[in-house]
Amino acid sequence: MKKYFLLMLMVSRLGYGQMTEFKTYANGLIYSESTMQRLGTIVDSLNLKFKSCDLSRPYYSLYQGPGHFVNVPSKEARNLIKEGIGLDDYVEKFDKETDSTNIWIVKIPFTNYNDEKMIQYIGLPSGRHGSPSVTVVYSKASDVNSGWVLSKLGSRALFIEKLTHYELPQPYARLVQYVDCMIDTTAEIFLPKAKSEFYQMVETGSKADQYVQWARKFPGAPTYPDYDKLKGDARDSAMSIFDDKYHKWDSLRLIHVDQHMAKKTYWSTLLADATQEALTTGNTDEEFEFYVSRYGPPKDALQLKRSRIVVGRCSMDQRPRDHAMNICSLAAETAQWDIFLRSHLDIMNDRFERMSDGSYAWGQRKTYLRELEKLDIPAVDLLLGTTLRVQNVSDNHYQSSIGRAGRALSDAEDKDALETQLTDMICNASLDPYNRLLTAYLFSNYAYNLSDNVRRDTSLEKLNHAVRTLPEDARRVWSKK
Repeated sequence: MKKYFLLMLMVSRLGYGQMTEFKTYANGLIYSESTMQRLGTIVDSLNLKFKSCDLSRPYYSLYQGPGHFVNVPSKEARNLIKEGIGLDDYVEKFDKETDSTNIWIVKIPFTNYNDEKMIQYIGLPSGRHGSPSVTVVYSKASDVNSGWVLSKLGSRALFIEKLTHYELPQPYARLVQYVDCMIDTTAEIFLPKAKSEFYQMVETGSKADQYVQWARKFPGAPTYPDYDKLKGDARDSAMSIFDDKYHKWDSLRLIHVDQHMAKKTYWSTLLADATQEALTTGNTDEEFEFYVSRYGPPKDALQLKRSRIVVGRCSMDQRPRDHAMNICSLAAETAQWDIFLRSHLDIMNDRFERMSDGSYAWGQRKTYLRELEKLDIPAVDLLLGTTLRVQNVSDNHYQSSIGRAGRALSDAEDKDALETQLTDMICNASLDPYNRLLTAYLFSNYAYNLSDNVRRDTSLEKLNHAVRTLPEDARRVWSKK
């Protein structure tokens, strides 16, 4: 375990020698001025592309409408449902005492982790109280817009009166279209061969391992303290002293490696050979990729990083976010906009594989909306477009988390314009009820993340006025939040 800790400490020193989450450059951003200029050039061409898009393309909401969830207490009840019993007759016979739950239903098609097509029929979000739902394997028989849907275990059922979809009003259709113009739906951050692992280390004896072992060798390395024999303040003090010594030693070690690599010695050739071997076999890790990024072609370093998925041990584990940040920087350097933006949005949405995702880990994490706003793109429009739920987009269309997107929007430069846009969306009777309610949740998350208490109170007052315009079904679940 101590060996692994030392390895992780070395990796953190190699890539991230600062106290903040990501290094901040002189421009106040997490990307350097040269990187921002490179990204800005790409954005200019993308904005021209958007102007040439077919702006008349319609976008449709998810299918939705009134329905009723009922209990299924027996085999007799299940059989009658399969035979198509009427709702009133069913409630009278089986669910009269508990009463059926009248609710607005949304039909959400998705693909699960086993690559199976599924359909979830779910009630409008109802905050911490949860939403009743029925999830079924997709088939022609299970894909319905009216009639009965029985859960897999047969303990719950849904009676749908009629589901329909709504065409998004043109201003909101443009928001969705802008997302697809800015983020190629065929692009993926990670390569098909990428593997998800908690701990990734190059194989012992490989060329990558040989190079890393050489790069680690430098005299004077401090001795890791005997942690088990220390207690309380003495333990903290010993670790602080060790960390300081390690930092100084590691800085000298890296200067030594730089000097050898500048001379184009045997080790330069070994790194080039190890890189080609890793590109073929996928034998790579964070430490090896640091050297490839520092001394080799950026495109090779990016390829290696896209070949592995870092899985966090818990929500406090920073490694998945560090990995995404490295991908962002290398994608910008190699002019791969789609990879950059997807990875940056993943950082904003905290969308990573981990054992848990506790809100207590959010404190040090910033929203990084400012970086997008400084690129002279309508960053707020882009983010709003990712929060709208639409059916006729590709499976790889980028969708943001409502909670994370709301937090990011709290850093928007023009908050007055944003709040007007959000209230207009909530109040717009032409927008479907599901997206109107999601926008209300988005506004709520935005408001509660504002640091200015006066503005927060004013924003929440605007939200409360807007919510009163929601349809009755949406207002009912909003009151339960």
